[in-house]
Order: sequence, then C-alpha cells, then structure tokens
Amino acid sequence: MKITKRQLRRIIKEEKAKLLNEIADAYFPAADQDAELKELLDVIRDLTKASEDMNARMAEMGSRYGELTAMITDARSIRNQMNKLLSSYQEKLTDIGNRR
Repeated sequence: MKITKRQLRRIIKEEKAKLLNEIADAYFPAADQDAELKELLDVIRDLTKASEDMNARMAEMGSRYGELTAMITDARSIRNQMNKLLSSYQEKLTDIGNRR
C-alpha cells in the first residue's frame, strides 16, 4: 500500500502533536493543580495547533504554486507554437497573393 505525500504529512502532523502534548505534560505536571498554569498550557497547545495548521496550508499553497508554474510554462509554450503557426500562415497567404 502506497502512502501519498498528503497522508504522510498528516501522519507526521498527528505524531508531532502527540509528542508536543507529551512533552508539555512532562514539563508542566502541576498544570492540573494550578488553574493559571493549565490555562497557559491550553494556550500553548492552541498555538501549537494553529502553527501546524498554518504549516499545512503553506505546504498546500506551495504545491499549488508549483502546479500554477507548470501551467504557465505550458501556456507560454503553446503561445510560442501558435505564434509560429500564425507566422507560417501569414507567409503562405502572402505567397498565394504574390502568385496572382
């Protein structure tokens, strides 16, 4: 079974979140006893999640940018081919006009 890049990124993101939560729990074991520390820990977790979401969106935008770049390159190539065809067509029309 193959894993896509997107699936791999999601798995890594989930594992990273688990590790960060475990680390946070290890460094803030008293957070359950102190409401202020618990609130701070919740903010840290929210910021971590927001950062992970932003990284995922940036990665998605990067892949879309790559696709867009490829499409632009293709469009330029097609434009150049069309210009060559147009020039050839105009030359043939001129040749036909000169024969008459």
